[in-house]
Parts: sequence; C-alpha cells; structure tokens
Amino acid sequence: MPENLPPQESALKRRREELGLTQRDVAAAVNVSVQTVSNWETGRYKDAKLTLPQVKALCLALKWSIEALPDELGPIKH
Repeated sequence: MPENLPPQESALKRRREELGLTQRDVAAAVNVSVQTVSNWETGRYKDAKLTLPQVKALCLALKWSIEALPDELGPIKH
C-alpha cells in the first residue's frame, strides 16, 4: 500500500471512491447490506466472511484482481 495514505483510510474505501462507487453500489454487487460495507471500511468487521462468489463480485466491482484484494478490508495500519 502507498505510504501517503491517511493512517485510518481503508483500501476498500479508497478504491471504491476512486471508481466513483457508493457503498450501496458495492453492497448490491456483493449481495450484502450497505451497513456491512461500511463496517468493512471502518474495521468493525475484522474478518469478513465472504463466499467465493462474493469475493469474485467484490473483485469485479472494484476492478481488482484477487491478488490486489487487501488481506484486510478495514483501515490500513501503519
């Protein structure tokens, strides 16, 4: 991850915003609630339990390869 990120910025949130997507857009693509996406971005859900189809949908929505998907979806720890 780039070192110039604010300390509490989520890689998921940053990518979502880069693509002009809302939390609702991501939630609909992955078939989860908007609150779940918010919780991922703020680190409230430390271990996201996603099915393989949901992981694929998240990668497609965010235009990330599986390799680019961060290990943790919450805020980046420096």
